[in-house]
Amino acid sequence: MARYEINYLDGNTDTVTAEGVEYDTEAGDYTFYADKQVVALAPVVNVRSIIRHEVAVIS
Repeated sequence: MARYEINYLDGNTDTVTAEGVEYDTEAGDYTFYADKQVVALAPVVNVRSIIRHEVAVIS
């Protein structure tokens, strides 16, 4: 899993924990997923950047 920091054009930020993110051209958003389930959506027109931070795995 990774932690994604989403920075929006209006200055707001969100943090999402997910396995990955994909750009959906039809919907016009970034789709974040974990365990093959959608966990968050971010509309492309409002996103400034998405930064991936690795989460350390403790065994």
